[in-house]
Amino acid sequence: MVDSAAAAAWSGGFGWTALALYAIASALYVLNLYKPSVWTGGAATACAVVGAVTNFGALYARALAVGTVPYRDLLGSMKLFGFFLAVLSVVLELRHRDRALGPVLMPAALFFMLLALLEAPGAGRPAPNPDLKGAIFALHVTLNMLAYAAFAVSCALSILYLAAGRALKSHRLSGPATRLPTLSYLERANRTSLGLGSIALGTGLALGFFWASRVWTPDHPHWALDPKIFFALGTLFFYLFVLVRARRGAPGVSTARLSIAGFALVLLSYTAVNMFVSKLHVFRA
Repeated sequence: MVDSAAAAAWSGGFGWTALALYAIASALYVLNLYKPSVWTGGAATACAVVGAVTNFGALYARALAVGTVPYRDLLGSMKLFGFFLAVLSVVLELRHRDRALGPVLMPAALFFMLLALLEAPGAGRPAPNPDLKGAIFALHVTLNMLAYAAFAVSCALSILYLAAGRALKSHRLSGPATRLPTLSYLERANRTSLGLGSIALGTGLALGFFWASRVWTPDHPHWALDPKIFFALGTLFFYLFVLVRARRGAPGVSTARLSIAGFALVLLSYTAVNMFVSKLHVFRA
């Protein structure tokens, strides 16, 4: 049997190592944007990959320490969110051979990882909750966090799209602006991120409904009326609306603006709704 204190210590060690690697990767990505070189770009990618692997190690060690999914509280979920941001950044980079998202997504992964590590003593070992266990619950939360990360990528792509479009209109393509991806690539990548996020969120919600109907119904027969569920469904329908518009040829500028606005809903759902509004979807300390 794994000692929970030792596992918590390993989780912290992996977490701080991942944080350092994300910080180095962020600096190298920004440096590569201003002064591109094969060495700088390769080192940035390597640090991002190793950082993501170490981030996963922190999550796994935390799972051993708490005896359940390691992201059922706000701080633990931020480690998972940072992990997905790093992974999606690397996947897009390798898929399209373009490091333009690195200077945006890696600092975001660094930010959430830093917040996750600012835990009070003992926060790494929340009291076990017999309800919050099982493969269905774990997959429900994992897919929801993957959706949030995909929508974060969509937001980053949209910001780059608007920045590139503004630079083209003003004819100020110089320095780092010349290394921004093409508008057509940003539109395609944004549609992919919107599609991935919508599928992950829809599937995650369906699994959540199934899990809640089995676990919560005896003690909370009106669980379906929890405000978090309405907010999550509203977010899903909003993104489906944006995705359908984009695939039907809506202007890229409007899709970008709606994608940014949608991520504001995600952040609201991820934080304020869980902490202050929902009665059941409460982050455990």
